[in-house]
Amino acid sequence: MRHSRLSEPLRWVNGESSLPARQSPGSTLRRCFLSGSSPPFIWKVLMKRFDVAIVGAGPAGSSAAIFLARKGYSVALLDKYLFPRDKLCGDFLNPVNWEIFAKLGIEDELLAAEHEKVSSFRISTPTAELCVPLTSSNGRHAFGLGLCRRQLDDLLLKRAKKGGVSVRQEFRINSLRREDGGWSLSGGENANGETVRSRLLISADGRNSWVAHRLALAGPAERSGKYVAFQLHLRGCRGIDGEVQIHLFLGGYAGLVRLGGGMANLCFTVEKSKTKESPAVDLLREKYLYGNPHLKRALEASEIVGEARSVYPLYFSPRRCYGDGFLLAGDAVRVTEPVTGEGVYLALKSGELAAEASDSALRKRNFSARQLSAYDSACRSAFGRRQRINRLIRAAVYRPYLLTPLLNLSKRSAFPVGALVRLVCEPSA
Repeated sequence: MRHSRLSEPLRWVNGESSLPARQSPGSTLRRCFLSGSSPPFIWKVLMKRFDVAIVGAGPAGSSAAIFLARKGYSVALLDKYLFPRDKLCGDFLNPVNWEIFAKLGIEDELLAAEHEKVSSFRISTPTAELCVPLTSSNGRHAFGLGLCRRQLDDLLLKRAKKGGVSVRQEFRINSLRREDGGWSLSGGENANGETVRSRLLISADGRNSWVAHRLALAGPAERSGKYVAFQLHLRGCRGIDGEVQIHLFLGGYAGLVRLGGGMANLCFTVEKSKTKESPAVDLLREKYLYGNPHLKRALEASEIVGEARSVYPLYFSPRRCYGDGFLLAGDAVRVTEPVTGEGVYLALKSGELAAEASDSALRKRNFSARQLSAYDSACRSAFGRRQRINRLIRAAVYRPYLLTPLLNLSKRSAFPVGALVRLVCEPSA
């Protein structure tokens, strides 16, 4: 929000003052002048009150912020890290994303960044292999991208800033409370003790969401699970140009994609029990990943660049995504099976849907759970088919013996694997 004169009242898009109706900014400033108080101090306080505060500046949070700012709302986007920052991710941007990339206005910037153009999906088990070309019924962007999440998230954050979003990096929240019909979020030392106030709250701070735990939406079962995920950046991989590859092995699977500049991203999941038997990443690679000869051929001449990252647990049950005065978006709500490469799309789209639900609530000045439940309905409608497919794929990727006959069948016909890839990579009708 831009203001040319200090005496101008701070207003929301719907004309409502940033303070309650009985305390308009104009009258507050007049009292300030009459009492001898400092107008700059009052102005600073006013500037810290927003229509919406969004916690987490990843794809879901930045998407929601961009769409809300376009509607004229004042938005604070808070993240505990300084961007650009690294993020454990498969680094594959599924072709389904192009539609929302266009809405966000970042297509050209993505294509200008260092990336690998991905035009086919290769899937293998220890005894079978299939390469499926990526296709598009509308003739546009029948390809995905291998692109580092560090670049994507930084690009989205810059787009949010450019759109007028008030961004607070290294803002680690140490206090969240309801206040005056809205929310008060206080930062720690890195935030200089700043407090951000808003009428509505969107939590987009990932699978380990601090906000979800603070609002008692995360259960104790989320701290346990069967699988651990790892990410490595590699140099020297062979036979992966232009492809995103999914390789199944006994006890897990791996995703491999080139990123440009000679680098590649390897993400793999293994049973937690196997990490105890072989705690070193190199040992896991040799003992389990190399059990798939197709994956071994791609990896055996490669070298690890940088540090390995890991996350546990890999999955948790979906959380409630709305309540009085708040919404959850992206991985703060649910984690999808990474093998499909849909995580970024689901995050961006949920951010867009959260922005639409927030817009409706702000216009009606109704932030009740009943009003915000429309967001849950919109998510179910938008993601229902994809989530059903995701559950089916999850059941298959840890069972090579089930997928092998399907791969062999699909060599003679596009069904069923080719058809499944198309469903995963095309926008929903």
